Amino acid sequence: MARIRKPLYLDRSKLKKMISFLSTDAVDQYTKVLINFPLCSYLHDLLPQSMKFLPESYVLAEEKEIIGMITISPSAGNPLRLNISRLFLEQNYFNAGKQLVEFVVSKFGAKGATTFIAAIDDLHNELLSLFIDGCGFRQCSSEQLWKMNSIHFAKNSGTFFRPFKNSDAQAVAMLFNDSVITHFRHSIEKTKSEYYDPLFQGLRNDYNLKYVIEDEKTKTIKAYFALTTSDNMNYVLDITTSPWYDCSYEDILDFTVSQMSRRKQEFFLFVKMKKYTTKAEIFEKFLLEKGFTCVQNQLILVKDFYRLVKDPHDSPRVVLFNEINEKPVF
Repeated sequence: MARIRKPLYLDRSKLKKMISFLSTDAVDQYTKVLINFPLCSYLHDLLPQSMKFLPESYVLAEEKEIIGMITISPSAGNPLRLNISRLFLEQNYFNAGKQLVEFVVSKFGAKGATTFIAAIDDLHNELLSLFIDGCGFRQCSSEQLWKMNSIHFAKNSGTFFRPFKNSDAQAVAMLFNDSVITHFRHSIEKTKSEYYDPLFQGLRNDYNLKYVIEDEKTKTIKAYFALTTSDNMNYVLDITTSPWYDCSYEDILDFTVSQMSRRKQEFFLFVKMKKYTTKAEIFEKFLLEKGFTCVQNQLILVKDFYRLVKDPHDSPRVVLFNEINEKPVF
């Protein structure tokens, strides 16, 4: 009989076998993340959902075999928005995956989580069918990664850049939300806490640089961009621009490349293009003109939990076996 549980230390060899198709470094990294120190995991389980900050993993075990594994991670600064970050399956692909996904959605939804998000490559038709047809997720929009093939950009035309500060978080969150197309906003909008620098930033696996473009006269933030890497070789640039101001993407890229060149002689730069923003078409046209190549297209799948509106009646009518009762029957 199959059951879902937390992974144990004794599962290490089985988990490594399951993800053996990954590189050796990736296998070791995932195994360490999946199996937390028992005391830390226990204490984290006691926290309310609004205070959780670590990823949590579960396995689908049948007798002595592990046939599936899932990891769900809270968004930085917003633990009520959860990302299904890993899903590995051995056999019985659809049924095993459906059980794991429905388990975490039910478990964390009952604890107060409001949104579940999965980013899936558009070529993985089986996974898309699993989430959409099997688990009731809806396709929200998509995000793409574009690889820079040339580092030659026009010199900065006088745009004022400065490092991001935590005091900018509210303005940057509003900037992002204004840039999102209205009917995508409910599931994707961000709060200021999602932009705060973490207290223990030096302990994170990734490294990032964050900047804003500010109008020197009005002190209004017109754009925000973050450069992130986990291996000090491949960098991802995420740009958010105001729908009300014209910002030069070329200035941003020239500034970014100059900052990277001071730190590294060789690097690969990828630019994230968010299809759910109002300027997505303009940005895509710019990337094509500058010789960027789209190397990844991930569909953003979302499942929302909505808060029920209370019935205004003090004594709701309940239908049971075709009979109408004035009070609930227990």
